[in-house]
Amino acid sequence: MNEQNTLEQSFKLTGILKKVLYKNEENKYIIAVLENDQKICGVYFDAQIDKIVGEEIVLEGNWIKHKKYGIQFEFNTLVVNEAEMFFFLTKIVKGISKKFAKELLKKYTEEELINILDNDPNVLLKFKGIKEKKLKTIILSWKKFKHLRLLGTFLSQYNISSNLINKIYSHFLELDNLIDKIKENPYILVAIKGIGFRRADEIARLLDIDEKSDFRIKACLLYSLNEHCDKNGNSSIAKKDLFKLLDDLLHFTNEETLYEISLLDMLAQEEIHQTTANRYSPAMLYFAEKKIMNFFDMRKNDKNPKIINELDKYLENKKSKLEFKLDKEQKQAVKLVNEGHKTLFLIGYAGTGKSTSSRAILDLLQEVNSYDDIITIALSGIASQRIADTTGYKSATIQSLLIKHKEDDFFPYKVILLDEASMVNCVMFYKIISKISDDCIFVIVGDDGQLPAIGAGNVLCDSINFELAPICKLTQIHRQNNKQAITTIANEIRQGKIPKYDEEYEDFKFINVSIPNHYSNKSTLNSYEYSDERVNNSNDILTNILNISVLYIKQYYDFIKNKNIAKALSLYQVITPMKAGILGVININIQLQKLFNTTKGKGYATKLYEYKLTDKVIHIKNENMKAQNMTMYKDNSTQFLEKRIFNGQLGFIIKLDFENNKCIVLYPNDDLVVFYDFDSLNTLLNLAYCLTIHKTQGMEYENALIPMSFSHSIMHNTKLLYTAITRAKKMCYIIGEEEAFKSACKKIESTKRESVINDLLK
Repeated sequence: MNEQNTLEQSFKLTGILKKVLYKNEENKYIIAVLENDQKICGVYFDAQIDKIVGEEIVLEGNWIKHKKYGIQFEFNTLVVNEAEMFFFLTKIVKGISKKFAKELLKKYTEEELINILDNDPNVLLKFKGIKEKKLKTIILSWKKFKHLRLLGTFLSQYNISSNLINKIYSHFLELDNLIDKIKENPYILVAIKGIGFRRADEIARLLDIDEKSDFRIKACLLYSLNEHCDKNGNSSIAKKDLFKLLDDLLHFTNEETLYEISLLDMLAQEEIHQTTANRYSPAMLYFAEKKIMNFFDMRKNDKNPKIINELDKYLENKKSKLEFKLDKEQKQAVKLVNEGHKTLFLIGYAGTGKSTSSRAILDLLQEVNSYDDIITIALSGIASQRIADTTGYKSATIQSLLIKHKEDDFFPYKVILLDEASMVNCVMFYKIISKISDDCIFVIVGDDGQLPAIGAGNVLCDSINFELAPICKLTQIHRQNNKQAITTIANEIRQGKIPKYDEEYEDFKFINVSIPNHYSNKSTLNSYEYSDERVNNSNDILTNILNISVLYIKQYYDFIKNKNIAKALSLYQVITPMKAGILGVININIQLQKLFNTTKGKGYATKLYEYKLTDKVIHIKNENMKAQNMTMYKDNSTQFLEKRIFNGQLGFIIKLDFENNKCIVLYPNDDLVVFYDFDSLNTLLNLAYCLTIHKTQGMEYENALIPMSFSHSIMHNTKLLYTAITRAKKMCYIIGEEEAFKSACKKIESTKRESVINDLLK
């Protein structure tokens, strides 16, 4: 905040929350206004503050005089001023609106109402708007959640949302005296995704927990270690960097001795592990990467008998029968498998023939294995379908295979080919190899020029760097003619070269929308004039994006009419580096939705988007969801499956159910229909007409468009641009500033991930 004068005395303030003016997702700082137009500000840990607009709130804090904004109330605590039973009925029990809850509590005492809900719920049918179906929802929800009342009463005073209260109860289901345990050590709540150290620390402060307690230091240490790994993709951290994170979170200085004591204790308990003299890793990541190393090490000298004695003759026969022509590098990949290697890395950049080589390898292995003993796998449904189409072999997503064989010691396959391995983080890679039997041949296919996996670890690059298994690297680019340039341009960018981007190609088009004399204007114009010029240019780029997008609307709807939703979703994709701004994901999504979705029916509005029938959407958080397969859905089945839906899965809204507050999404590549509560849309779904480059990893689209602006220069580098361009299969457009494009082509990505494998082997 800017400079301000603070009055020392502590005050209480009560009022109706009228509007949230500002919210910082990182530090949870908010500015809001009450119905009497009094401004309030402070840190609010509940991510769902928008949900309590219109509620009476009680604040404790101080009046401050802000240099710019005048008198404001800066709160230390903010709680909703409502009766415990009202909170429970409206926030946790499904089917009871605020209006109905007020009616019930006006007519009955709490004891009477509890007795009705437990023993005579049909009484509620007398109330207007309560039918059999609604009553059933209320009864089932009451029975499921009534045990949460005391926990809800205790936690609601600390601004814990109803969803989190339910998660806390579920997580600690087997723990007796949970409230007492939380009072003793509120940091146990850090284990719940959605709480984090800061929120637990706020509760601890209100419970007067000693700021130097062992609970606090250890919780912060583990949280900092996990957060660092999760956000940066690392699986280990240097001690000095870890201690700096502790200083920042705990607001301590010169407490290294205190940290060392907790660190040694956690090492002894194996909650964390030491990788080198001054580097540490969370137990789960250390275990995963150690097991990966052991897996490759055990297989190094374990070989199968040769499959074909005269390989060249075999390949020549394949060529004549199937037009199966391999170059020298591709033949080397087949040769390594033929020689009996049980593990192989097949690495290739865009257009080097990884799919052709994969098919050749699998065909060779089918000489000694049945077709049903061979499977290809990938992280996303789209990538899984693509490798099935190009090789002709069965395919599955990694997660579906893991779930299907959850109870089995090993996958029942003799050959497994993993595609798009650059997307697979160390934990997922460990889950795969832990199910691979000793006699199973494992082929890992990937492109180390792409962005690394979301999540911790760098398994593909580490495996290549330390040659954990035989490696065949494909470098020769295959294209049908000189007018096809996507792969050539992408590979030149990967090497830090500026490609011939402004020539006529069948599959690549650069549309120059630059600011004339950009560099001289930047130095001569004042900041306001230069900002206006940038805004105008961004709007010109956006206009071009929309003009090209219009070309694909008819084809998009033709696919939908023919019920080929998967084709519709992969027809056309706008890909941009950042979320905010004129050329960011959010604004472009809103503009494209106006073009691609002309549905007249009612939509459901969230703080970011209004969701409508037929919208293209993306799931944004790994989560177990209530789902059905398409057959169950068409048959109006009342049975549901629990399915893990992954960050990055593309879907299509097939129904908005306003009676039950559900958004129903079809994921065609997974044959899944998933049911979202309206309240969860903010945290689980986004529109997907435009996506960030990171979100498109492992995906492929017939046509892709990438805006290029100096506004995004902080994100520009060769790896990001290479990944974006190689998402396009048939046509790639780049629209924007020529100099920004050239700058991105020369900015070689050199960031290296820190990993357990690297620590132990370097």
